[in-house]
Amino acid sequence: MRHGKNWLISGIFIFLDVLFTFLIFRFSFVIRNLLTPFLNRPPVVWTDVILVTELGILFIIAILLLEGLYPGYGLTAIKELEQMVKSITMAFILLAMVSYFNKSFQVFPRSIILLAWAQCIVLLPIFHFITRNLISRTKLYGIPVIVFGEGEWAKDVTYSLKRVRRLGWRPCELLTLDKLEERQNHETSTIAILASAADDAVEEQVRILNQTFQRVILIQKAENLGSLWVETRDIDSYLGLEFHFHLLYNQNILIKRAIDVAGSFILILIFSPLLLLITLLVAIESPGPIFFRQQRLGKDSKPFNVIKFRTMINGAEEKLSEMLQSDPVMQAEYLKYHKLEKDPRVTRLGYFLRKYSLDELPQFWNVLKGEMSLSGPRAYMPSELENMGSYAAMLFRVRPGITGWWQVLGRHQTSFQKRLQMDEYYISNWSLWMDAYITIRTIWVIITGKGA
Repeated sequence: MRHGKNWLISGIFIFLDVLFTFLIFRFSFVIRNLLTPFLNRPPVVWTDVILVTELGILFIIAILLLEGLYPGYGLTAIKELEQMVKSITMAFILLAMVSYFNKSFQVFPRSIILLAWAQCIVLLPIFHFITRNLISRTKLYGIPVIVFGEGEWAKDVTYSLKRVRRLGWRPCELLTLDKLEERQNHETSTIAILASAADDAVEEQVRILNQTFQRVILIQKAENLGSLWVETRDIDSYLGLEFHFHLLYNQNILIKRAIDVAGSFILILIFSPLLLLITLLVAIESPGPIFFRQQRLGKDSKPFNVIKFRTMINGAEEKLSEMLQSDPVMQAEYLKYHKLEKDPRVTRLGYFLRKYSLDELPQFWNVLKGEMSLSGPRAYMPSELENMGSYAAMLFRVRPGITGWWQVLGRHQTSFQKRLQMDEYYISNWSLWMDAYITIRTIWVIITGKGA
């Protein structure tokens, strides 16, 4: 029964990938013919494209299948994005080689391959994310796993597995290791999750579990270090784990800054009509300045003024002090989240701008000035410095971001402490893949207005 469900989920992904890839090739064919007058080339006949399209679909599906992306259980979104882009690129390289060396494809325009590749590496991962998000809500998705461990840490791991549905590892039982013998003749899963405390005898526990389960996955309690790009090291038969703070490498800092400058400049040009419209609406709705400037702490703890469209009434800071003194419940909420979910100081237009994060558009100017990054840790206020504790030294080594890891995965629902951990996690695990995923999630948050 379990294997039947896995084949069904894989079949859904394969069917949709075939359909979307076909549509992408068809759209690329249309674009190529629309460009015919500018290319000094004759128009293309669809019959000349069909065979290459079929080969392209075959290469993509075959490589994705070999990479374990059907059904793709156990993959984080960033790993799935990385594997998909690399696999699709490899498929199109093979397709280009076949079309070049095979004489029967000489009439086929190579520009269609280039157009289809550019669309596939963007659209297919997005289609996968949407499909996985929808299917993961059903009982068909996922495989059962048994969690072994003691105390609160094992419960935390079980909760995380249930919360991150896209992984497809559904905990069916939480057991202590001394219960293993009871399960040896009652197989309900081929995967065991070992939630081990740092001082546990891991080697012995893994050896015991491997006698019953095909796969044993260790989730060991440790500090909030990198986990996406950890490298294993064999040191005289001992297992070593090499951790990195990727965003602190000089070459990565330069790459990220180049992307920030180019990206913010292009985005200012694209959104300039919207910026002008919001400026007019803010001026009409309530008296006061168009922009709100608030002091934040940037790289190396240097203060700077973050720029936003004003979403509150005039004298909002003084009003906040009065409200917190008179309302203990509101005061407790602000102390935990450092913001209020239903803030009475926010104007009607302000609620709309905040819901879709449009109030933050002027921060592209902060990025151009080098005070912020398009993505990064939150820009913390000077008043929050004392509460940041030991995290401050690490977080202030990079530029804060307009969007970031906690902004798209946590937003208002995360506590201040969890927010700090997520920001440190971002610095440790940074990659272009991670920023690409954050960009996709940011667009989704803006469109849906979720998490504001």
